[in-house]
Amino acid sequence: YAGSMTLSRLVLSIVLICLPLVRCAFDPEVFCTLVVDGTKLKDPRACDTWIECRDGAAISGSCDAGLFYDRQSKSCLPSDSVKCISSNPCAAIETGFAVDPYSCNGYYYCREGKATRGECKPDYTYNPGLETCIRDYPCTVGMDPNSICNILPDGVFIKDDSNCNGWQTCWKGSVIVDTCSDTFYFDAQQGQCDYPQNVECRHTEPPPIVADPDVCPQSGIFVSDGKTCNGYYYCHESELGEMLLLPGACSAGRFFSAIQQGVCVPQEKLHCSYDRCAGRGHAHIQLVNVSNDGCRGFAVCQDGLTIETGTCPEEQYFDELTQRCTDEIISYAACAP
Repeated sequence: YAGSMTLSRLVLSIVLICLPLVRCAFDPEVFCTLVVDGTKLKDPRACDTWIECRDGAAISGSCDAGLFYDRQSKSCLPSDSVKCISSNPCAAIETGFAVDPYSCNGYYYCREGKATRGECKPDYTYNPGLETCIRDYPCTVGMDPNSICNILPDGVFIKDDSNCNGWQTCWKGSVIVDTCSDTFYFDAQQGQCDYPQNVECRHTEPPPIVADPDVCPQSGIFVSDGKTCNGYYYCHESELGEMLLLPGACSAGRFFSAIQQGVCVPQEKLHCSYDRCAGRGHAHIQLVNVSNDGCRGFAVCQDGLTIETGTCPEEQYFDELTQRCTDEIISYAACAP
């Protein structure tokens, strides 16, 4: 995506950028390592089954006949009062047709709880009300059965197993993804952020890197990773006396500064020569100021990378806090010439 464009042209191109739908298998044993011990959750593979995490193990239980498990109340309720979203399309239907939870043109026929899949022909989608395929029937794929909003009660935190400081929670049907502030790690056992030395994060991170003496002059400080705006290393002395580099990243909207032995600051307040889209554009397209251009231009961010650049109309400045061009003079340290 080389080149540049004005903000007005950018609006037309954003709608063409799509993110792929990802399906992940539910593993209760892994899930229970990412939440506080004692957490009770809905099993997305069924309607009447729940799981309680005890001492890192997944203990399964089921409701009585005619009852479905409700994630929010953490109890079994009459089946007609609970909306069941399950990866098993026949979980709520013993015999009859059911929609494919992952597709608009797919459906299943359930017979005694066993599913046989069918698929509508091209340009047709499945209408669950009429139980038939209809051309151009409006359909949007609903909630992924494996979404935490179908598994955990609102407000319960789960560790992001792809890094040390990330966490997720569900709130009013939406998954909130974030990271611990500054240089803290997320502790799955406590369900909160804590100092890196207090958090075990071995299974989600690559093996520690042995630091050169000039990189980590002492243990307990943070240093830049030397390749991203928001990445850093925590200097930790091992039992063998080696100085190790433990990786981490600042939360969204903040960049790492080496001052005061390492701190995360609002990204507009820090000049960074690396890709300033770091940590941005994961849930939706975002824009950031460009370094060294006097705050005239912007970068288009998707999945933490710059995919396009642009400039504001003449005599205007770009403000990454409001995500728009403005007549007001912008003089952030991030984009100072």
